[in-house]
Amino acid sequence: MRRTTLLVSLLTATALAASGLAGGGTASADPPSPAVSAAPAERGGPGVWSKLSTGTVGTIHEASLYRTADRVLHVVYPRSEPENKASLGHAAVRPSGTTALQNSILTPWSIVDATPAVVGGPDGGLRVLFGGQRSTVTGEPYNEGQMYHLTAPAAGTTWTLQTSTVGQSHNAYASYGTAATALADGTPIAAYPLNSTITWHVGTENGPDQSFEVAGCCAYDLAMVRSGGDVWLAWYGNGGSAATNGTFVRRIHPSLGPVLKAPGSSVGADSLQTGRVALAARAGGGVYAAYCSGYPTCTSVRLWKVGAGGAAVVPGSGGAGTVGLGAAPGGRLWVAWGTDPGVVRAVRTDPTATRFGAVRAVGAPAGRTRVYALGVDGGTGRGDVVVNPGDGFWHTQVLAGLTLKASPTTWRAGRKRAVRFTVTDAGNRVAGARVTMAGRACTTGTQGTCRVVLPKRTRPGRKVVRATRTEYAPATVVLKVKKAKKKRR
Repeated sequence: MRRTTLLVSLLTATALAASGLAGGGTASADPPSPAVSAAPAERGGPGVWSKLSTGTVGTIHEASLYRTADRVLHVVYPRSEPENKASLGHAAVRPSGTTALQNSILTPWSIVDATPAVVGGPDGGLRVLFGGQRSTVTGEPYNEGQMYHLTAPAAGTTWTLQTSTVGQSHNAYASYGTAATALADGTPIAAYPLNSTITWHVGTENGPDQSFEVAGCCAYDLAMVRSGGDVWLAWYGNGGSAATNGTFVRRIHPSLGPVLKAPGSSVGADSLQTGRVALAARAGGGVYAAYCSGYPTCTSVRLWKVGAGGAAVVPGSGGAGTVGLGAAPGGRLWVAWGTDPGVVRAVRTDPTATRFGAVRAVGAPAGRTRVYALGVDGGTGRGDVVVNPGDGFWHTQVLAGLTLKASPTTWRAGRKRAVRFTVTDAGNRVAGARVTMAGRACTTGTQGTCRVVLPKRTRPGRKVVRATRTEYAPATVVLKVKKAKKKRR
C-alpha cells in the first residue's frame, strides 16, 4: 500500500519561485545561489561517491536524470525549505563522473510535487516540469496548481520559469509522481496521477488535457519515455485485485493503447513499491521496465520488454527495495537496485538486452544504511548511479564487469600445461583484454581468447588470474595446481 507520507510530500516537497515576475512573456529565476561550485578534479568517477545536492533533502524526494548531447548528465531534485516550503536544485556531472555545477534553479514555493522531471528542451537545452503552487496569496502568478516548466540552455547555468503551462488541470500540484518526456521536435509531454486518474498534456498550448482512469485506486510513481514516435507511460498500481495491483505500462501518444501489466509484478493483490517506475527506451528499439517480483520481499528484479509474455530474472537481485533502469549505447541497458541495508548493485546487459554481465557491487555513500530512491543513466557506457540515502542525492559511476573463464582450472604439477582463457561481457567475447597470472600474461584476440603456457616447474597451490581492459571492472578466476603424484618404487 502507499505510504502515508505521500500527502506530506505534496505539502512540503519541491518548490521553485521567481521573485519579481511579470504578467506576460517569461520570467527569469533568481540568480544562481552562492552554492554554485565545481567539485575538485580528483573527485568523482567509478567507485567514488560525491554529494550532488545542496540544502535539505528528505526520504520522500526523488531526482530526475537527463543527459544532454555534450554527454553531461543533469540531475534535478527537490529540497525542503523552512515554513513548509520547498525548492528545486540542479547538478551537472561530467562524463568522467566529476561534478561540474551545483545550483539552485528557483526559490521556494508553497507546494511542488516531490518528483520533478527533467527532459530535453528547446535548441538542445533542458526543461524541468513540475506541479506546484507558488503561494497562497490570491492573484499572484503560478498559484493555479498547474504543471509548470522551466527551461535552460544545455549548460544548465541559467533557468527561466515560463508563463505557459503544460496542461490545463489545476490539480497537478497534488501529483502522486510526475513524469515527462519530449517529442522529437522538443514538444513536452507531462503527466501526473491523482487517485485513480492519470492526466497528461502534449505541448504548452491551451488545448484540452487527456486522461484515463485506472481500474482500482490508485496510481503512483509515473515514468515516461519516447521510443520513435510513440510515448509510453508506466505506473505502479495498488488496487485490491491481481488485475489492478503491480506495475503497468500503456502507450499514450500518438494514440492510446491497451493497458499492459508487467508479468510477475504482483503476487495476487500484493506487490512491492520501488519508487518511480524504472522505464527505459532501448537504443535500437523496444521499451523496457524493471521492477520487483515477489511479496512480502523481493525475490528478484525482473526486466521486461513491454509487450512480451515473460520477463527475465536479473541475477543477484533478491531483496531489492528500489530499482533503476537506464539505456546505454549499442542497445544495452543498465539495471541498478538498492537493498536494505543500503547496498547498491548494478549490472549491464548485452546489446540485445537478453543476457546479463557480471553483477557489480556499487556500495553506498559512507555511513548511509538506506536507499530511499535510485536512478541510473547509461548514456556513456558507464552506469551513472544517483541515490537518496535520506540526507541528499549522491552520485557514483560503475563500470561493466568482465567475466573470465579458464580451461583447465585444475591440474597436477610436474608437467607443462597450456591454459586457455575466455573473456566475455554479458556473453559477448571481449578482444584486447589482458590476462595475467604467475608472472605471465596474454591478450585476448577477436574471439576473446588467449593462452598462457605454464612450465612444469610451476609450484603447487592456488593461482589467481586477473583479466583487465579499459572501461571495464576486472575479473578474476582461481586455478589450482595440485602436488605431483609420487612415483611408485
